[in-house]
Amino acid sequence: MTTTTNATVPAQQPTAVPHHFLLTLQTGDGRIFTNDGVVQVIPGIHTRMDTLKTVREQVLAQYGVRGQAIVLFFALEPNQL
Repeated sequence: MTTTTNATVPAQQPTAVPHHFLLTLQTGDGRIFTNDGVVQVIPGIHTRMDTLKTVREQVLAQYGVRGQAIVLFFALEPNQL
């Protein structure tokens, strides 16, 4: 008699990867803000657009900007050499 065991392997949790960003915004009244930093991105879950929106909201809040601002420049790269 043969016994078969069905072992359940737990799914791996997605791992966040630190990415460095550089973002320049211009407000409707002409002010320009540039900021950089590191943001945690989960590949396969977060998209580039999701990350841009998150970073943009954080930068606008940091500078106390309310209303619209256009993106003049956005760079996003894995934070590694």
